Amino acid sequence: MNARHCFQVKAPGRVFLFGEHSDYLGLEVISAAINRYITIRVTKRNDQQMIVNYLDLGEKDDFTLDKEVPYRHKRDYLRSAFNILRRKGIQPARGANLEVTGDIPIAAGLSSSSALSVATVIAFAKLANCQLTTEEIAQFAFEAEVCEFNESGGMMDHIASAYGGIVHVDFGQTVKPNHIETTLEGLVIGDSLEKKEDTVGDLKMIRETVEKGYQLLNRKIDEFDPNTTSLELVIQYSQDFPEHCKRMTRATIRNRDLTRKALKILTKELPNPAIIGKLIDEEHKLLRDELRRSTKKIERMIEAAKEAGAIGCKINGSGGGGTILAYAPHYEQEVTEALKKVGGVPYQVEIANGPVVNTRRE
Repeated sequence: MNARHCFQVKAPGRVFLFGEHSDYLGLEVISAAINRYITIRVTKRNDQQMIVNYLDLGEKDDFTLDKEVPYRHKRDYLRSAFNILRRKGIQPARGANLEVTGDIPIAAGLSSSSALSVATVIAFAKLANCQLTTEEIAQFAFEAEVCEFNESGGMMDHIASAYGGIVHVDFGQTVKPNHIETTLEGLVIGDSLEKKEDTVGDLKMIRETVEKGYQLLNRKIDEFDPNTTSLELVIQYSQDFPEHCKRMTRATIRNRDLTRKALKILTKELPNPAIIGKLIDEEHKLLRDELRRSTKKIERMIEAAKEAGAIGCKINGSGGGGTILAYAPHYEQEVTEALKKVGGVPYQVEIANGPVVNTRRE
């Protein structure tokens, strides 16, 4: 087939640097796209069929363009992206063959599903000859992954993948991503190979617990606002909360303050790597000790990475397994080898730009 009838979409995964679990709680987040991708290779057809081949999973799917498609299972993200765009009047005139592949570990806290949603939105929009803004790509991908299945996650994953680079977003205000123009070298991902049992359920539990804390604080503090009320007041008025609610609500406000401190450091002309590393460590302590999201293997990996030269480490994503982020400028190879020795699978990564569309197969 002629090259002009073929194209490829690549959307990056992401790591949260600061503000893990804060987007869906209306607070600030700093995340970074990384150079691990979901890739969709598209070849146009002359009929109304969409033929999908998930190369890494050994699965296939097909549907027609004439109506909304039913979901085969929860989180059927490619179909949901098609339906979301169709409702907005964005529909391909002809079908296509889609080959989906990627090098983002699945269910490991690096947003493989969000990258898939972003890549799919871009692919279907291009097939419909529709040029979407970056904001629309992130919004429609969020709707396809989270809203369509009534799930509890936030929008930061989709923003991170759609915008690329290091991005700060305040979800307590008008959602407007701001790029942080700095570099972070020496990033190593370590996959524990511990598959998280229920990412969506974990997010739902955290969200409901903290929102219950917000409700209780609203009854005690005039004009309580999680964006502005001080940690001191939250501690003072949460003394009699149920233990897990008290712990998670306080952690959320501490995370808010830590993210703001990190933003000040990252936006300096020459951010200090040692300070960044210390703040990453503080982020992990919140996730481990107060949200209880770490595991024994994750802790072994972090200990090994620190002994090998990493100056900051944290668990990624919803926790309960998955991956760690090690910040190890000049010690990437040492950390890589150390993670292998404790049973992890390491990836040296770099900050990545947003999605890339090529007009021919590579």
